[in-house]
This record gives sequence, C-alpha cells and structure tokens, in this order.
Amino acid sequence: MLALSDSRWSSFTHAYGPAEDIPALLSRARDDTGPGHKPGDAWFDLWSALCHQGDTYTASYAAVPHLVQFAADHLKRQRYNPLFLTACIELARLEGRGPPIPPALAAAYREAIHRARELAEASILSTWNADADAAIRASAAALSGDIVGARAILDAGLDENQSR
Repeated sequence: MLALSDSRWSSFTHAYGPAEDIPALLSRARDDTGPGHKPGDAWFDLWSALCHQGDTYTASYAAVPHLVQFAADHLKRQRYNPLFLTACIELARLEGRGPPIPPALAAAYREAIHRARELAEASILSTWNADADAAIRASAAALSGDIVGARAILDAGLDENQSR
C-alpha cells in the first residue's frame, strides 16, 4: 500500500490532475461519517476526484487500499462510503472506464478488492436502510466481478430515486 506520505502520489492522476491532494482527503475522510453530499466535504471531494462521472484514474487505484482499510469501521457506524467508493472504482475498471492498474499498485489493489468483497458479502444481511442495502448489494456484485448484476442494482436504485 502506498503510504499517504509517499511522494509518488503526485505521479498519479485523478479527475482534476495530479493527485498530491488525495492523501489529505483520505486522512480527512477516515473519520468523517457525514453524508458527503456537499462540495468541500471529504467524501464528496474524494468521489469527485476518484470516480468522477463513473470514470476512474491511477490515483483511484492507489486510494483503494486506504478506503478498504477503514471500511469496516465505517460499516459498524452505518456508513458505507469507503466500501461503495471502492466498489464503484472497481466497477469502472471492469467496464474499461479507466487506465490499467499501474504495476506498482497492482498487488495492493487486488488484495484490497478481495478484502472489500469479503466485507460487502458479510454486510449484506445487516443493512440499515434501503440505500445501504442497494449500495452494499451493488458493491458485493461489483467486487465479485459481476458487472451486469452491479449495474442492475445501481440502475434500479437510480430509477427508484428519480421517481420520487
């Protein structure tokens, strides 16, 4: 896993350019349990940079091990942001909506995806509301490589939310 203090973060990119700001965002997000719906919130800014409009970037792959590292704690507090962001990054990668994983990040990324899948599968029966249920089921599908299943869950959730 790439340390947050590693100077190589600036060699990776996100939606807005070099990723030297991602370590600080990850540090802020670690303990942030807010919904993250507003610009300037750690989770909003991470989503915007790492999985912008469904696309992913080299910094996204570097961030995944960190996201998974604190996903279990967030799930205990009924927050799914780290797990769901991880799953959406993996779904974008599977759909070809990002660059290849840089070789220096590949092993840590794959290990984190495996751990995230385990967390998602273990959390399916303990969701706390409809949004969490959809996010965690979609995460489990994406993290298992089931693009069609993940998209079906996400699209059904979008259709339901748009009809309100």
